[in-house]
Amino acid sequence: MKVSGPLHILSVWDWMLVALFSIPAFYLLGTPAIYIWDEAVYVNASWDIFTGSALWIPEHGEYNTKPPLVLWMQALCLHLFPSPEWAVRLPSAIAVTGILILLTLALRRWSYSTLTCLLVMVCFVGHEGFIRHHIARTGDLDAVMSFFTIAYSLVVLDAVHQRRWSPRHHLWFFTMVICAFFAKSIGGWLMLGPLLIVWILTPIRKVLVSRSFWLAGLFVISACLLYYFLREMVQPGYLALVWHSEYKRMLQNVMPWHEHGAAYYFTNFVILRTYTPWIFLLAISILVSLLLIRDRSIKQQLLHWIILSLGFMLLISYPAVKLEWYDAPAYAFFALITGVVIGHYLDRLPLPWRHAIWIPILFVLGRKLNFIRQDTHTRHAFELEGAMLRNTEADRVDKVFMKVDHPEHRLQLDFYRKVKMRQTGRDVPVIDHPEQAVMGDRIIIAQQQGMQELLNRYELDTLTGSPGTGYMIIINKVKSSD
Repeated sequence: MKVSGPLHILSVWDWMLVALFSIPAFYLLGTPAIYIWDEAVYVNASWDIFTGSALWIPEHGEYNTKPPLVLWMQALCLHLFPSPEWAVRLPSAIAVTGILILLTLALRRWSYSTLTCLLVMVCFVGHEGFIRHHIARTGDLDAVMSFFTIAYSLVVLDAVHQRRWSPRHHLWFFTMVICAFFAKSIGGWLMLGPLLIVWILTPIRKVLVSRSFWLAGLFVISACLLYYFLREMVQPGYLALVWHSEYKRMLQNVMPWHEHGAAYYFTNFVILRTYTPWIFLLAISILVSLLLIRDRSIKQQLLHWIILSLGFMLLISYPAVKLEWYDAPAYAFFALITGVVIGHYLDRLPLPWRHAIWIPILFVLGRKLNFIRQDTHTRHAFELEGAMLRNTEADRVDKVFMKVDHPEHRLQLDFYRKVKMRQTGRDVPVIDHPEQAVMGDRIIIAQQQGMQELLNRYELDTLTGSPGTGYMIIINKVKSSD
């Protein structure tokens, strides 16, 4: 084939499977309130773009140092959909569908069966590693970044399989590389390290020293540096922020509160149950790949996927600063390893027995949807006020009482204040001292300390609320000093 991945090679069954396994990414997507870390940072920025108060420099630029590609996608969705939660999370959910399409395209081009495609999708979707909080089910950057990271990796792997680096491979590779950067800065390029190892081990390594390759690489680097330069001009001090928060962390412990040991991501598979029991299935599949698979072509591809996934995991395990969602791009290659090994053996079964695989698959999907239903709760005390304001008519609220140690703690609440302002034209002020309340105020409050301070000064009535979440109260009068 001379083309690099036309959509028409997918059958109706392929598209049906992609749609089926995309369901967990979209299921109850808009149900949870916005989360404080780090979704609130990004959605405030995308809301500013949506309302025209910013184009590419967020109002809180010191918090959001990442390039704006995902923010632009979220702002576009805010124009198209009435639910702000659904809109800002939609790019992440679409990225899941995109990754499923990429995996299916690659497997079809490499002559794998429908059963193998099915199993790879199950192995990508069925666990809590990728389709979960902070990756595919929130308005964060990691799912979209992972899509572009997986895309440029699969382009190279396809060129290896085709034994030629075509102009289309060239175009798609560098397009996906630059998009990965503009999705999440340098994080989008970390997979290039393991990918370089694969590249050098294959006959297409001569591409790396070609003139056209270096010219395209220089163009990509220049475009990314230009973004940094332009943003520094508009936001002085930006380069220092980026250097400290994104680049120094590779070698220095710039965030001691996020310091973890070298085995952090691997132990999370079991301790946080993000990839349990799948990690054991992956380990068995890797052993089978190395020791039992005899087909030379399949064995070579499995080896490449092992290098990419484990190489990436080792790379992100080196810095002292670690966050649990940084392993997101590895899960697609875990799925390829596990799904292809299982499919290699199940393809030998008679047809009726192959159909029986749907029994455990439907069980896995049902378990996944059940996990999502139980995972729609608030996760932090700083999310309670915003969640209450979200579910309250703006004309029924006069103020929100909330004490914070840092303005960033209020970003989730500020997002819902912006939403209410656009919907009703009415601002809902935030207070943090009892003296700022007046008689007749209807106040949302979740912090028990603040409630006690108000009780010490005023006579109150509770309008709505429940312990552990928050209350809507009304100020009756100042208590007598007697």
